[in-house]
Amino acid sequence: MNDTREETTLSQRVVRGLTEDIISGRVPSGDKLEIQVIADRFGISATPVRDALRELAIAGLVEIVPRRGATVLSVDVARLRDMFETAAEIEGLCARFAAERMTRSERLRLEMVAKQAHEAADAGDAALYAQINDKFHELLFDGARNVSLAELARSFRVRLSPFRAKLFYQKKRVVSSDNEHERIVEAIVAGKPDDAQNAAREHLSNASLNVIEYFEANA
Repeated sequence: MNDTREETTLSQRVVRGLTEDIISGRVPSGDKLEIQVIADRFGISATPVRDALRELAIAGLVEIVPRRGATVLSVDVARLRDMFETAAEIEGLCARFAAERMTRSERLRLEMVAKQAHEAADAGDAALYAQINDKFHELLFDGARNVSLAELARSFRVRLSPFRAKLFYQKKRVVSSDNEHERIVEAIVAGKPDDAQNAAREHLSNASLNVIEYFEANA
């Protein structure tokens, strides 16, 4: 594994850990996040910690002020709901275009990745499922044949990544996500844009439910 990929993996581990801390309230809003303290906790260098904090800042979980460091923010539930709603519409449109524009080889690739995700779900390997899930959505974005739309879709996935990470370690959500992938693939392979759009929109909407309900219950 090269250094860049290793740092990405480490930063995602930090993102998951800090997200859980913030969402659970173990680290309350207003607390400072010290890079070296976090690095020591995870047994890593400062670089992946900085990457993780930048991702959490994009998600709105922390604020980074130059020369003052990172501070935990309270979660804005209304903003979070808006982001998930927008992401659902964007990815729905990606799936619609993919059903219209994907080549035969791209559809076969999508089926193969969906099969890999299904196997990970059956094995109860949530971490592997999460990795394959990212590949699945990347194929949808590329298959849409619209650079501007793909950029928007990727931007929202980055912003929502810390919240989605919490979901992928819940067995029930992994199983549901896998079933939803199957409906998206069936619609795209069959060349049914309306069905593909609706299935992808529903997939993202369902992914948001546990997160939104959690924060509403703990607001």
